[in-house]
Amino acid sequence: MAEVLASGLWWLHGTRGSNVFLVEAANGERALIDSGFASSAGAILEELREIGGELSAILLTHGHGDHAGAADAVRSATGARVFASRAECTESDGKMVLQTAVARTRIGKRAFALAGRRSATGGLRIDRAFEGEGEVLPGIRAVPVPGHTPGSVCYVVDRLGAAFVGDLVISHEGTLTRAMRMANHDDAEYLESIRRFAAGAPETGFPGHGTPLLTGFGGALRELGALPRRRPGFAILWERATRMFRFGRQMSRPRA
Repeated sequence: MAEVLASGLWWLHGTRGSNVFLVEAANGERALIDSGFASSAGAILEELREIGGELSAILLTHGHGDHAGAADAVRSATGARVFASRAECTESDGKMVLQTAVARTRIGKRAFALAGRRSATGGLRIDRAFEGEGEVLPGIRAVPVPGHTPGSVCYVVDRLGAAFVGDLVISHEGTLTRAMRMANHDDAEYLESIRRFAAGAPETGFPGHGTPLLTGFGGALRELGALPRRRPGFAILWERATRMFRFGRQMSRPRA
């Protein structure tokens, strides 16, 4: 059974890729926030059956395969609508479809190609492509945080005082870190998005990868946003390699 983190908030098990959360809007509608790799669809549907109730929406923080891979299969099984930022989409035959953006560096592009080879999301039909900041479901606001991808967003749930932030930051056992430069579409814009969002961030935060922060999220994000990028050195490279190993292990295993 999924973990109940608060009233109307579940953290799903058995998924792979990003964290997958189920949250109730102010009117009782239920929405998934992200969907993990395509292989996560079975675990998501099983846990939705155990929890009960209908799924109304799938809210994507951005279009990478580890966050949006299972969206189409879950939509087909439940009838839920898929939401994403208009900046993450392109128009094809009169319909809005996801346009997967990857890092600009050669190393970053290769890493994303290897990680997403079996879970590409480019061409995923989007039922509602919203623009700018605003309410997407009652009590759930989308806040643009471009940089990791052109249309990355965070979702703020007012009744919980919580933010679901996708890849804006990564939680390593509760310590927040930034996505590496090579993983971002526009690193300067990404760093500015952290600083801008941190200014009004709630104290509960749910990153797309790693452990949720039930307290202290806003303060930790503001501290992180004030830090400059560090110049590479042996100690930093070793730290990053360790983090990448742990991150890769988490990505390759279903969440227990």
